[in-house]
Order: sequence, then C-alpha cells, then structure tokens
Amino acid sequence: MEIIEAISETPKAHKRKLDKRLILSLTKPSYLLSLGRVHIRWENRQRLCYLLEKLVAKHKWAEASGVLTILLKGTSNDCSADLNRLKYTESVKLLKHIEGDHQVDRRRIRDIYEIWMSRIRSKTVQVEERIALNLEFILFCLTHGYLGWAHQATLSLMKEPDLSCHPISNLVMGVTFCQLWYSNLSEDVKRRHPNQDYTPQQSETSGSKFSNQIANSEENYAAYTHDAVTSQYNSETSVMNDKRETPVADRQLHTEVPAQNYVNLQSAHIPLEVEQLGSCHNSAENEAGFYNDSGYTCDPSVFSALEGLESWLMPLQLPHCSENFVDMHRQLLNSHYNDAVKYLRMALHAAPPLSAALLPLTQLLLTAGQVNEALSEVKSFCNNSNMPFPFRLKASLLEYFYSNDSVVLSNCVEEILKKDPTSRPSLARLVSIYQNGDYSLESLVEMIALHLEATYPESNIWREFASCFLKLYQYEEDRLSVCLNGNKGEQKANLSINYKRMPKIFTERTSRNAWRLRCKCWSIRYFGKRMLESEIASGAWELLTYKAACASHLYGKEHHYVVKCLS
Repeated sequence: MEIIEAISETPKAHKRKLDKRLILSLTKPSYLLSLGRVHIRWENRQRLCYLLEKLVAKHKWAEASGVLTILLKGTSNDCSADLNRLKYTESVKLLKHIEGDHQVDRRRIRDIYEIWMSRIRSKTVQVEERIALNLEFILFCLTHGYLGWAHQATLSLMKEPDLSCHPISNLVMGVTFCQLWYSNLSEDVKRRHPNQDYTPQQSETSGSKFSNQIANSEENYAAYTHDAVTSQYNSETSVMNDKRETPVADRQLHTEVPAQNYVNLQSAHIPLEVEQLGSCHNSAENEAGFYNDSGYTCDPSVFSALEGLESWLMPLQLPHCSENFVDMHRQLLNSHYNDAVKYLRMALHAAPPLSAALLPLTQLLLTAGQVNEALSEVKSFCNNSNMPFPFRLKASLLEYFYSNDSVVLSNCVEEILKKDPTSRPSLARLVSIYQNGDYSLESLVEMIALHLEATYPESNIWREFASCFLKLYQYEEDRLSVCLNGNKGEQKANLSINYKRMPKIFTERTSRNAWRLRCKCWSIRYFGKRMLESEIASGAWELLTYKAACASHLYGKEHHYVVKCLS
C-alpha cells in the first residue's frame, strides 16, 4: 500500500528513478553489485587483495599475474593509498621476476612509479604517502645510477609542504645532491692512489716504542680506521660509496708475535701533527685559511694537510699544488654542493637526528677545507649519541689534526670502548697512548677489564693485562734496597724489609666490589676447569701462560689454573 500511495503522489518522479536504475543495470552491470545490504564490490576487492598477497608469497607468479590484472582493471580510478601501494609494488615484483632482476628495463619500472604517483595526487591522500613514494622512487634511481631521474624527483619532492618536518626527506635529498655533485667532478679529482686508502702519513720518529708492536704502525692504523668504517655505522651515504672496496678483515690484530716482544696490542701511531691546523684555534690569522660566512677563502696548505687523511674521510684527490687550484676549487663548491650540505645538516640537526648524515656531511666539509666546522659537527652529534661510530669519527679527526691533545683523544677512545667493549682497535689505541706516557695505568686496566667482559680475547690482550698487573704491584710495593758498606775487601749487604701491598684499584670502595664480582665471573668464564681442559687440548700454550700470569695476580699462586699450568 505504501508503494501504491507513493506512486500515486509522485508518479513521474518515481518513474524517472526506475528508468534510471534500469538504464544503469543495462549499460553498467557493476552497478548491480552495489545494490543490497552488503557491498559486493568491496568484498570482491578484499578477496582479490588477499589472494594476490598469498600467491606472491608462495611465488605462484602466473596466478598472481591474473589476479593482479583483474584488480588493476577493477580499481583503475581508486585513490586509496594502501590499495595502490599493494597493486604497484606487486607489479614491480612481477616485472622483475618475468624479465629478470638484472635484465628488466628500468624505464618500465619508472613508468609504474609515474602511474602510481598520478593516482595519489588527490587531496584525500595524505602528504606522508606522497613523500614516502617520492623517497622510494629516488632511492630506486640512486641505487641503479639514474641521477637525472633522481634529480627530477627531488625537485618535485621539494615542492611538498612541510617538508622540513620530515628528516628522512632531508637526508635523501642531501644524498641525492651529494651524488649529483660527485658525478660532475673530473676523474683526476675522484681518483686516489690505492695506497692511500685507509693509510695515513707515517711518523718518522726514530727509536719509537712502536718498534716492538704486533705489526707496524701503518697496518695497525689501518685496522683502527677500518674498524670505524666497517662498524654498525658503515654509512651507505658516503660521498664515495660507489667506489668503496671491502677492506680485508682486521688481520692485523691476529698477527702472531714472538714471545720476546714486550707489547703486542698497539694500534695506530699518532701522525705528525699539521702545524697549520694544529694551531688554527690559537691564531685568528690562521683561521683566514678556512671557509667562513663572510665569503670564500682558500689556503692550499690546508688541503695539503688534508691529503694524508684516509679515503673514507677524504675520498677526493684535490690538486692543491696546481696553479689554478683556487679557481678550480671555487667551481667545485657549486649549487649541488651547497644543497647537499644544507639538507644533510638539516637531517643531522633534526629531532631525532639522523646519524646517517654525519659521515657524508663531514666528508663535504673537509672537501671545502672546513676542518673546524667538521669537527664541531661531529662533537655536537657525539653529545647526544650512544653509538660508537660518531666517537670513532671524532677520534680519527682528533688524532690526525690535534694529536698533541692526548687527554681529549684518550677520553674519546674511552667513550668508544664503553659503547662498544668488543672494539679491539680502540683498546689497542689506548695501549698506544699509555705507552707514550699520556694515559694512566689504572684506567688502562679498567678498559682491558671492560673488554674482557664482552669478548673472549686472544693471548696478546692477556699478555698486556698481565703486564699491567705486574706494573701495578711494582708501583705499590716498597723497593728492595741493597746498601753495600764496609772496607774494600769486606762488604755487608743490608736488606730492607719488602712490604707488598694490594694496589689501590682493588681496595678502594668504589672499585673493590666491581673487581670482586669480576673475579667471581671470570673464575668460571675464563679460569674454569672446562676452559682449562679445552685450552690444553688445543695446545694454546702462549694463551695459557699469559692467563696463568693474570690468575696469579687475581686469585693467588695456589689457584688451580696457575698450578695446572705450572705443572
């Protein structure tokens, strides 16, 4: 009755509505899917998405291709961010599988990204999704060497509003401009001699304490800097990331050492301090050789000093001796360089800061001769960082340019070891500073103990540990003096009583409990019966000897480990 009444009231309007539905059902069959209480189209779309994900996960590419074709046709005008991401990411995967990852035409992948971007330019799509897609495409271009495409995508990304609130965007844009700048350099500037990689200038000091170390100072310094580059922060954003070769493993610390050598754990020597740079903070006149906000200045002596840096810090070979170096260097600092420094600095100073921007920014600042600025950026980042790599970078800069400031350098290396107790090059560096007389014996013992708590060290570390114990007891005990008295043919020896005291490091309240706990843990970890039997079976006699020497100082000569080794 209600229908009859409605028809009688508005017969023409109702008839037009029915005619419209009839026409839609004949011309557009999918219209019928939207009728009823359940949205059948939405259900079918969800089923297709589920099937596509499952088929791709099981590598059933033929079936997945059919499902994807239907999904693309049925959702050609859909602006949903999640649905578009599913469709086009799976399209890229299918394309790589069909044509091969190394043989696929990259332009086809670029076309997929362009279609994808055209689908998300709607006002309903969030800005974060558009930025994420642009970043994804830029990284794809950088990975495959399409810098032109990356540059155009970066310019498009720069037009997005509120871009400064996205640190990742600043990092990616900084890396893009960095690669664009590097790609336009001449081959002579890019090229560095292979022997310069990971090798500083050698010290010419004669009679040095380094003559009896594990290996020569050049090799150990290489291990130290290699540890910095190949740490958890092996930055893929470096200026020279396309030319870096994988260094040989840190074989320097595995070198076998003759038993007569006194010290065998040292790392890098301190290179000759560059006078121009070492005194720059004390002289306003020398600061004119750097770059400042007032304008461009260039001092070739600065770049002569930078030539000795390892390639991971200074990847370029600047021809500072050429007559037209000033003009060439001025042209080197072009708009791409300035944009790279700008965006990398923004990424580094973001909240939270992006540590991946630290190494490329430091490289760029050193290329411009801004040593103080580079060191300032590294120091500032270290103040809010818990990672070891920034401190390794700081230590490398301090060691090369300000090697006379041993206190700052040793504190920096200590921070590295506290954050990464497994770092053997850092421990070796502290031993080296101690041998130069610039580091306390007590602090070295603590750092070696910290290293022992995190690793199973080799014999050379136990050897240095035993040597430190011996020196500690020598410092604490009263010297045995022999006084010869009497006539020429009659001499009497008066011997003073020898008082042997426990070193303060084991008796002070602050450290006593820590050493007690260490001794309890080490009695099982390093000096247990199973460990002793394993070392004897392996024939590690040198390791047994040095560990027994340490055990005698920690537990006494009656300890079972010492007795077994002596027997």
